[in-house]
Amino acid sequence: MLNIGSSIRERNVSYYEYGDVKNPTIVCLHGLAGNSFYSFGELVPYLKEKFHIIIIDSPGHGKTPPFAQEEQYLFSNLAAWLHYVIGEIVTGSFYILGHSWGADAALHFTRFYPDKVLGLILLDGGFTFPQNQPEMTFDYAYSGWNNYMEQSVFTEETEIPREYQTYTNQWNSTKEQYAASLFHQRQDGKFELVASKFTVLAIIKAFFKEPFAETYPFIKVPTLLIYAEQPKSLETARTKGILQLRETIKDITAIAIPDSFHMLQWDKPEQTASLVINWVNEKM
Repeated sequence: MLNIGSSIRERNVSYYEYGDVKNPTIVCLHGLAGNSFYSFGELVPYLKEKFHIIIIDSPGHGKTPPFAQEEQYLFSNLAAWLHYVIGEIVTGSFYILGHSWGADAALHFTRFYPDKVLGLILLDGGFTFPQNQPEMTFDYAYSGWNNYMEQSVFTEETEIPREYQTYTNQWNSTKEQYAASLFHQRQDGKFELVASKFTVLAIIKAFFKEPFAETYPFIKVPTLLIYAEQPKSLETARTKGILQLRETIKDITAIAIPDSFHMLQWDKPEQTASLVINWVNEKM
């Protein structure tokens, strides 16, 4: 594994690299308020023998500095940033995989820069939040994330796992390390998320300004959606989103992982990786 801080566009961009460059490349994009280690640490052991993997810390996350302006977090602008960054890191064509917010980013990237994308892999993202969830009005989502950011401050580092162990049915000490990597210690000794409120709320605005479904008619590459079955309250939203995908993307495969939640790569990492491997093998 390499954790590389490269100077790209006069900023440091943190990314992780695994596997043999001779294998097919997968570029991975993590979720909102996450980082590469947190989102994909469980998947890498199952994928690195088959693929050349690049996992990028997006702006304001992990070790990559944040954007200075709110509009830079619009998906169209983030896609342009990713296009430049990936072009500096990857030679040739690649698959792009995104989890949650990263799935939306991967969709918009593929819309605007399709030339080198061999296929698109969505992990429980880019098909429900927020457009297919009627309760997710802008005010509701914005205030909810604002409150979450204000509450995500801990006096002791040992308090952090209490929040994140509810995200999976397979909690362990390794995932505790993943969760801890999302935080840094302030001057007052308390622990807060590396991703700032400014960054997170700018991204929430982006979800509403540039909806994921607007990308669908432009997606011409094979697409794989792997999605969670839990919670059941999202079943209607999932059904609607999958129908939209099937109506507009010619080559779409949608597969559910039973007994998994949004962090399905934590709940079922081996099964998730196997689905990715088998799908890529079919498309090669």
